[in-house]
Amino acid sequence: MSAKSIIKKGTPHIIAAIIFLMANAVYFSAQLQGKVENAHDTVSARANLQEIINHREATGDRTLWTNALFGGMPTYQIDGAQPSNLIRLVDGAAQLFIPRPIGLFFAAMLVFYIMLVLLGVNPWLSIVGALGFGFTTFNYVLFGAGHITKIRAIIYLSLVAAGVILAFRKKYLIGGLVFAVGFGLNLYANHIQMTYYFFMTLGIYGLIELAKHIKENELPSFGKAVLYLAIGGILAIGSSASKLWTTYEYGKDTMRGEPILVAESNAPATSSSTSGLEYGYATNWSNGWMDLVAGFIPGVVGGGGLTYWGANVDGTAGPAYYGAVIFFLFVFGSLIVQGPVKWWLASGVLLISLISMGKNLNFFYHFLFEYFPLFNKFRTPNSALTVVGVMMPILGMLALNDVLNGKVSKEKIISSLYISAGVLGALCLFYAVAGSSFFDFSYAKDAAYVQNYNVNIDAVKSQRSSMMSSDSWRSLGLILVAAGLIWLFVKEKINQTLLITGLALLVAGDLWSVDRGYLNNDNFVEKGAYRQQNAPRPVDSKILEDKDPNYRVFDVSRGISNAVNSSTPSYYHKNLGGYHPAKLQRYQDMLDRHILPEAQQLVGALQQAKTLGDVEGVLKNLTVFNMMNTKYIIANDNSPIPNSQAMGNAWFVDNFQTVNTSNEEIDGINGIDPKQTAIVNKEFSDYLSGLNIQKNGTIQLTSYEPNHLTYTSNSTSEQLAVFSEVWYGPNKGWQAYVDGKPVDHIRVNYIMRAMKVPAGQHDIEFKFEPKSFRIGETVSLICSLIIVLGLLAFVGKLLFEKYQEPDAVETTSKDPVAKTKSKKKKK
Repeated sequence: MSAKSIIKKGTPHIIAAIIFLMANAVYFSAQLQGKVENAHDTVSARANLQEIINHREATGDRTLWTNALFGGMPTYQIDGAQPSNLIRLVDGAAQLFIPRPIGLFFAAMLVFYIMLVLLGVNPWLSIVGALGFGFTTFNYVLFGAGHITKIRAIIYLSLVAAGVILAFRKKYLIGGLVFAVGFGLNLYANHIQMTYYFFMTLGIYGLIELAKHIKENELPSFGKAVLYLAIGGILAIGSSASKLWTTYEYGKDTMRGEPILVAESNAPATSSSTSGLEYGYATNWSNGWMDLVAGFIPGVVGGGGLTYWGANVDGTAGPAYYGAVIFFLFVFGSLIVQGPVKWWLASGVLLISLISMGKNLNFFYHFLFEYFPLFNKFRTPNSALTVVGVMMPILGMLALNDVLNGKVSKEKIISSLYISAGVLGALCLFYAVAGSSFFDFSYAKDAAYVQNYNVNIDAVKSQRSSMMSSDSWRSLGLILVAAGLIWLFVKEKINQTLLITGLALLVAGDLWSVDRGYLNNDNFVEKGAYRQQNAPRPVDSKILEDKDPNYRVFDVSRGISNAVNSSTPSYYHKNLGGYHPAKLQRYQDMLDRHILPEAQQLVGALQQAKTLGDVEGVLKNLTVFNMMNTKYIIANDNSPIPNSQAMGNAWFVDNFQTVNTSNEEIDGINGIDPKQTAIVNKEFSDYLSGLNIQKNGTIQLTSYEPNHLTYTSNSTSEQLAVFSEVWYGPNKGWQAYVDGKPVDHIRVNYIMRAMKVPAGQHDIEFKFEPKSFRIGETVSLICSLIIVLGLLAFVGKLLFEKYQEPDAVETTSKDPVAKTKSKKKKK
């Protein structure tokens, strides 16, 4: 094949890439002006990352531990870097190595396009599907909120789907490879919740294919497909071994793990007393039936903020809108497409939609939560709808492809058009005409809006009613026009070019106009203004004058809730609070039982205090604050309050008390002076056997790095040293050394570290060197290298075969889909 012919065959793909790039460049023109997105979670994540960044810039090394939030925690779910995973190169290439958002959403469209082409969909039609997926409104709502990892994970699920489908179509090798690449990229994005939901639907698909293969007496081919997919899956999991292994290891000790404390009688359930997340916490952000209607009528339950009035009592930033045209094509496809893929996509969309309802479909969700493996590790059920955004356009494009290829009779197409457009059109008409008579447009938070913001709630309700009506008319028009285009094509009134062009404009125009209401140039700011958000306040600068390398700060200047849940102080300080959805369970227990009550006591004193001396008495009672070395309280933005009672980085205790249970361990803190006494669980009794403390000497921190702390001790007898550092163990990475020799250390006071220190002068070190990460990185390198080499070999083979093909006979038609048309006419 000549170079000219290769270019001609590749023209649709080149044009597709140009369209995707130009569409995103126009949409995100603010990025081209040098601006950056200003999302809450992005700003928050940057604060959590700052100590990690500072350490890397100073040493060139990556730290796997940070003390910037919650007294200290692993960085596995804060810093997404996987240096040995070569899948990152494929991820970068998919984005043309362009920074987000342009690169990110370009990849979304490109990958979806590749998936459809691999499944045999007309390339020009695949552009329509890619635009439909790429512009899905929920993706833009998520980006505006800063949920970047979720979007990245969703992007590559389409390749996972393609790999599975190809394998069951007996294209075993290519199916296994595409599955490995897609699954590897999805895991690299590091949002397992979305992966989990999608694989729930793939379980349905596997059962459908199994039934089909049994019926057709082709079990060996089923087994072969499963084998290739299993190999691809193992390689994909291996490519993210360092992330998955450490996350699994860490997850056991977080709020998503097993409970540590025994629940007290009549006490409300919490993550401390339940396996996995507590049900009420996990089901925050649950949809209702009307929220699902927003999939094709964007404003049926309002938009974001005040206008929202759906069943989700926690509010929403915007609807899970897939596009009226895409939704219609999905329903249309469920009527005309045949085979296992149709049943998988239809049942999968239903399953995920029901899951998104959470506590509002309590019997169903609670059953999955209690009995489905790992399901109780996840929260925010409504986020599951991002998976639906992948599945709907697949079925819609498969349906249109069958129409273009003449695989469905005209009668079947027409009747399916009438049914799908009729049902959805009737619903749109109902909400447009009668909606205001059936709903009062009230919302659970309306009273709070009136009280806190002096909102005219009647005006807001009127706006909600107007949005339902206008958007219903809008969706009705789009559905009828889309159905009309297909009808005209079937009646041979228009050609395929006009059909595809018309649908592309409808899909892109529909979603674009809705998306701009949730993510536009107003969401971007100049880089200088973005950096200014994290500029040090006078109080931060004052605290930073303290050259002690490791003390904690508690910022109550914006209230107790922000003090505990805000990551802002983490940008400059070691924060006693913080923001992260996977904090250590022991730390959550300390927050609930000690830190929050002590904070309330502190705030009460500060409100009444006239001088610093007025709060000194209260500071003495802040047991956990003091033993966690909380050296400064930020009560306002002008001056810090030094805490003279903070106990420092390490100290020797006079004695210890042994307790039998975790409950006794955490409750025992109330009755001690941590400077004098340590509470020790009986599991460490052997370690302390024979220790006779005669307190003397000193111990002090001499060198600080987040993953490497060095102390110097000097005493005339063996001591028990307590360190104001969070316990994470045993055997999960923290190793203690005395004069360079490894030694054991234990947990005291429920959350802190302690160790026996021999008499004399010694150097004591704590180093965080998890074996799971080190071994995982080796596995990641090997597995990802195999995947990348396999991908390069496949692409090279494909190009070579195309080059070897003889030139095709030229046709006189200029219609890009004329070949398909001619086949139809012959019939």
